[in-house]
Amino acid sequence: MYEPRNSGSGGFTVTGGEGVPRAKQSCLAFTLIELLVVIAIIAILAGMLLPALGKAKDKGKTTFCANNLRQLIIATTLYEDDHKVLPVGYPTDALPWESIWYRTLPPYLGRKTSSSIQTNQVLICSSSPRGGYWGFLTYAQNYLINAGRADMALRHVQQPVHTIMFGETQGYDALLYPDPHAIANVCYRHSGGNDHSVYYDMYGVKNARKGRANVVFLDSHVELLRGASNNLFLVTKHQ
Repeated sequence: MYEPRNSGSGGFTVTGGEGVPRAKQSCLAFTLIELLVVIAIIAILAGMLLPALGKAKDKGKTTFCANNLRQLIIATTLYEDDHKVLPVGYPTDALPWESIWYRTLPPYLGRKTSSSIQTNQVLICSSSPRGGYWGFLTYAQNYLINAGRADMALRHVQQPVHTIMFGETQGYDALLYPDPHAIANVCYRHSGGNDHSVYYDMYGVKNARKGRANVVFLDSHVELLRGASNNLFLVTKHQ
């Protein structure tokens, strides 16, 4: 119970049940220094956790991208089984534009395709904020497989386990070129890279940091590469 008492100076002081002034009762509170220490600890922990979270996010996107390529090689296998040839990498005047690989393969995955713009997420790596140069494609087919022709089949490939079928690009070209090529376009956007991580960049960005790139081989396995040599593209391998 609280009661007023004469303070001796004409006023009154509110006291607690034991007669102790409330102003002198102990209470729990942070001092400014303690608060700053807590904030500093939180900042240190955040600095330690954020890089780990960033790496985990990149790893998730890398896995999602690899899954896209696995779906594309499954569609390629089904296409080859139906037509007895591999998909067309890039059509010439003798072939209709609709025969290009990124229009013929999506239906094998139960996805719709458009005669103008392709919107299937299976054709876009989640690490590409723009969706590639044109906004709808971040993968390309081996430039030595049915580019300007439509008669090459899996049986013509000497070593499917060592031959790339699809890989990541910046999305400008439907064909994939190795690093030594004049228009090398394998895009090393994972593990620290981005959409400019190519040897020949359509945006004109120079010295972009390169990470790793997902590619899928004709035997259906996916690899995360730091480089793409000529031999990985050759249908007939050098001994």
